[in-house]
Amino acid sequence: MIYAIMDIGSNTVRLSVYKQVEDKAIHLFSEKEQASLRNYVKKGNLTEKGIDRLIATLRRFNSIISNFDDIDSIHPFATATIRDVANRSEILRRVKDELGLEIEILSGEDEARLSFIGASKSVDVSEGILTDIGGGSSEVVIIDQGKVIKSTSLSIGSLSAFNDYVTGLFTNKKEKKAIDNAVKLLLAENKMYREKQNNLAAVGGSARASLKFYNEYYKLSNYNSTMEAKKFNKMVKEILEMDDREVLDRILEIKPDRVHTLIPGMVILNRLAKYFYVNEINISQTGVREGYVYSKLLERK
Repeated sequence: MIYAIMDIGSNTVRLSVYKQVEDKAIHLFSEKEQASLRNYVKKGNLTEKGIDRLIATLRRFNSIISNFDDIDSIHPFATATIRDVANRSEILRRVKDELGLEIEILSGEDEARLSFIGASKSVDVSEGILTDIGGGSSEVVIIDQGKVIKSTSLSIGSLSAFNDYVTGLFTNKKEKKAIDNAVKLLLAENKMYREKQNNLAAVGGSARASLKFYNEYYKLSNYNSTMEAKKFNKMVKEILEMDDREVLDRILEIKPDRVHTLIPGMVILNRLAKYFYVNEINISQTGVREGYVYSKLLERK
C-alpha cells in the first residue's frame, strides 16, 4: 500500500508519500508549500484569499499525486489554524466540493499523540519532554517509560508568535521576553508544571530548521541531531545581538523559507528547554505525519 498524506499546518502545507513495507512506513518523497494560512485569519475567520490559497495548494498536490498510479489513498489532515477558525465547516465543504478531499481535523491532543508516535521512530522518547512547534500551536508531551503521561497544545507557534509579538522582520530582546512570558503563561494555564526532565525531543519544521542553524553556527556535521541546551541558549542570545543584515544573510544561507519564523520558533524551543531544565535537545526527523501513518493506517491493517 502507498499512502499520500497532506498535512495542512498554519505556516506550511506538506505532501508526504509513504510505502508500507510489512509493518514499516518508508518515506518516498515530499512536497511543501509555504502557504502561511495563519496570515489570512481575520476576525476569527480564514479569509476568501486564504481559502483560495489552501485550495490552490491542495489542487497542486492532487495534480502531483495523479501522476502516480500506485498511490492507493489520500489522507488530508489539518491542525491549529483550520481547527481554530470559525468558518471551518465552510472550508471543509469547499475543499470537498472542489477537490473531492475530506480533511480530517486533528485535535491538539491527537496532534500531540501522533507527534509522539512519529518521533519514536527516529529518536528515543522513552522519557522526558516531546514538543512539536508548528506555525500556530506548539504541542508539549510529558513522557515516562515510553508512555504519554500528560499532553497539551499551546496556542502559540513560530508564525503566530511572529504575527503577535514581532514588529520588524527579526525578533529583538524585548519581543523575545514577550514570547518567553507567553509560553510560560500558557504552560502554567495548562498545568504543565516545572520539573527537571532528562531531555527534550523536538519534531517539526521549526525544530529541524533550528538544528540546521545550530550545526552551521557551531560548525558541526550535518548528521548531528543533538543540541546542547546551554549552547543553544547562547546561540539564541548572540543572534539577538547581531544586526539585521547579518541575521538575514545567515538565515538566507541556511533556511530562506523561514526568514521571519525561524527566530520565534527558536525562542519557543529555547524557553521549553529552560522551563524543564533539560540538558539536551534531540531533533527528530519524523513527526506527526509518520505518527498518522503508523497509528491510523498501518495499525488498522
